[in-house]
Amino acid sequence: MIGRHRDGGYAEFIKVPAQNALALPDEISLEVGAIMMCSSATALHALNKARLKSGESIAIFGFGGLGYSALQLARAFDCGKIYVVEVNRTKLDSITALGGIPIDANAGDPVEQIREATAGRGVDVSLELIGSGKTMRQAVQCLGVLGRAALVGLTAESMSILPYTELINKEAEIIGVSDHLANELPPLIEFARKGKLQFPTATLHFVDLDAAKINPVLDALQTSTDHIRTVIKVTRDE
Repeated sequence: MIGRHRDGGYAEFIKVPAQNALALPDEISLEVGAIMMCSSATALHALNKARLKSGESIAIFGFGGLGYSALQLARAFDCGKIYVVEVNRTKLDSITALGGIPIDANAGDPVEQIREATAGRGVDVSLELIGSGKTMRQAVQCLGVLGRAALVGLTAESMSILPYTELINKEAEIIGVSDHLANELPPLIEFARKGKLQFPTATLHFVDLDAAKINPVLDALQTSTDHIRTVIKVTRDE
């Protein structure tokens, strides 16, 4: 992914090869397009890597920009029940309206809650979008037979599993997910153009291209914010 290993991500302008630039249709604003090219594209890549099929159940760990996209895209895949694990009360309250089943990690072990909700079976697919050794382990533990856990979040922490009971006996899979592929962007844009992927203004927070305003936003990433994504906008004098 261009820019991943190079400074300058907050530049007002950037030069890229033409093959890496895609035009946004009129139905998608530049602000929403900016969100899609990172969080939504990665969520779509994770679902593709996990091979989510129609009717299958899924557990999504984390309801930020990636989780918000993953829930909507999972619905577009015509999946079964969608369990979303989160700690932020505001976000938990919004999950049901989007067709998901909220799992409050503050109320107890999310794995036990998911197993109770699935009559002990577990889920077919799980996505870990937080970046924590603890939640990565939970994403594996909540799987059913032949389940697939796609790990997306970045962390320096280690994760331990019980090889036989949590992986081998269930013939489960752990799948690493890194960013997205260029050929996944056209279908992603089409999902958004058709309204299957949306980011209402109320879910977004906007700041100017100014270090004094951006740095506190970056600090806030260490905790959970009520909004889904922050968008940096360039304000020009008329």
